[in-house]
Amino acid sequence: MPKNSWQQKLEEELKGRSFAEVQHEVANHLTMAPYYVAADLAGYAVYKEIQACQRQTPGWLTLPVIDFEVPNEVNQRIRNQLQQGADGIWLDCGSTPLSHLELTKTLHTVRLTDTPVFLDSPEAAPAIISELTQGSSYYLKGGVVYDPVADWMRTGQNFSTAFDGIAQGMALTKAMREFRSYKVESHIFHEAGADVVQELAYTLASFVTYLDQLTERGVSPLLAANRFVFAISVGTDYLTEIAKLRALRYLYQKVTRAYGLPDELCQAYIQGQSSRLYQSAHSSHTNIVRQTAEAMSAVMGGCDALSILPYDAAFAEPSEFSERMARNISLVLKNESYLDKVADPAAGSYYLEILTARLAGEAWAIFLEIESKGGLPKAFEQNFIQQAIEHSWNQKVAEFQNGRVMVGVNKFQEKNEEVPLSVKIRAQNVTPHWEYGLLKARTLVEVAGTYEQ
Repeated sequence: MPKNSWQQKLEEELKGRSFAEVQHEVANHLTMAPYYVAADLAGYAVYKEIQACQRQTPGWLTLPVIDFEVPNEVNQRIRNQLQQGADGIWLDCGSTPLSHLELTKTLHTVRLTDTPVFLDSPEAAPAIISELTQGSSYYLKGGVVYDPVADWMRTGQNFSTAFDGIAQGMALTKAMREFRSYKVESHIFHEAGADVVQELAYTLASFVTYLDQLTERGVSPLLAANRFVFAISVGTDYLTEIAKLRALRYLYQKVTRAYGLPDELCQAYIQGQSSRLYQSAHSSHTNIVRQTAEAMSAVMGGCDALSILPYDAAFAEPSEFSERMARNISLVLKNESYLDKVADPAAGSYYLEILTARLAGEAWAIFLEIESKGGLPKAFEQNFIQQAIEHSWNQKVAEFQNGRVMVGVNKFQEKNEEVPLSVKIRAQNVTPHWEYGLLKARTLVEVAGTYEQ
C-alpha cells in the first residue's frame, strides 16, 4: 500500500485530529513523522555510511558504578559485583586523594590484567598508574578516566594542567591497547537539561578539545582518538536514544577522518549509563522500568559497556538489593533476551535510519557553530552553551507542566508516600538553575512531581 494511502487511513483513525498532532518533536526544530517507508530513505543516502561505522561485534560489558568510600568496604562490593555477573567496575573516586584510595586494599584480589576497572579520579594519571602497576609493566585493562573539561564547566576549576597528566599517562600505557586514558562525558549536558542534538554537538566539541590539547602535547592523533571513553547518559525516549548512540559513532568518524586517520583503526568506545535526569525519589521503584528502557536503548544503540545506576541512587546509599537489581537489568538483556547476539540491530529500520541521519546532521551544524566561536571552552565562556541548554530545560519543564507523564511521579502516585527530605529541599530550590554561569545537574522530578511543602 502506498504511503499516502496509509496516511489517509491514519487521518481517518485520528477522528478530526490533524496528522501534525501525532508527529514527535525530538529536539528544537527536529520533528519526526510517526512512520516512514523505504522511499523516504532516498533523501538520506548517508545512512549507508552510518551503518558502516557501527560496531561489527555484538555484546557489551556489564559495568556497575561504585562510589568510593572505605577501601575494605569498596573491595567487598567490587568482589560481590564480579562474582554475581559483572564484567568490570567503574569506580567513581570523587575528590578522594590518591593516598586515601589505598588501591592495594581497594582492588585486593582483582586481577587488573583480566578485569577492566575504570578509575574516575582527578588525581594525576601517572601516579595512579604507578600505584596500579607497582613499578612492573603489567598489561592493564580498564583505565584512568577523568573529564577535566566537564569538571571545569561544573566547578570553574582550571583544566589546563590536567591535559599534561593525561598525556603523560598515555605515554606510560601506550602498549596497553585496552587501557583508556580519559573520558568525554555527556552527563554534564544531559543532566543540565540539553536536548539530544545539543548533547551530541557539545560532547563532540568536547572530544575535539581533547584531541587538540593532547596533540599539542605530542600525543599522536591516532592514540588520542582511540584511548578514551565516551561516557553517555541514556534517557527515556527509547527510539531517540538508540539513534543518539548510532549518530555519535558517525560523528566521531567524521572527526577522525578530518584528522586523516583511517576508519579501520578508529572505533569509538561508548559507556552507556542510565540517566539521572529521570530518576525519581518520590516513587523510586518506577525507576526500574525507566532504567530497563534506557538499558535497551543503550545496547541496541551499540554501547560497549553498560552501567545501570541503582534505582535508589537519587536519594540514598545503594543497598545490596538495589545494586543487584541494577546489575541484573544488563544480565537479563544478555542471558534471557539475547540482545548480545546481534550487532547493530537498529540497522535497516526506516525510522531509526532517518532519525540517526537527522540527529547527526543537526548536531554537526551546532558543532561547526561552536568551532566558529573558537571551540567549546570559548563558546562556554561566552555563555552560548548555557543559554541554549536553559532554553531546552524550560521546554522540558513546560512539557511536564502541560500534561507529559512520568509514571509514579506526576501520575499514579502512591498516596501518603514519604518523600525523602533531600527531594523536598530540591523541589523548593528549582530556581535559579545557574550559578556563576556553571552547569549544574538537576532532575525533572523537581518539576514533574508534586510534594507537600
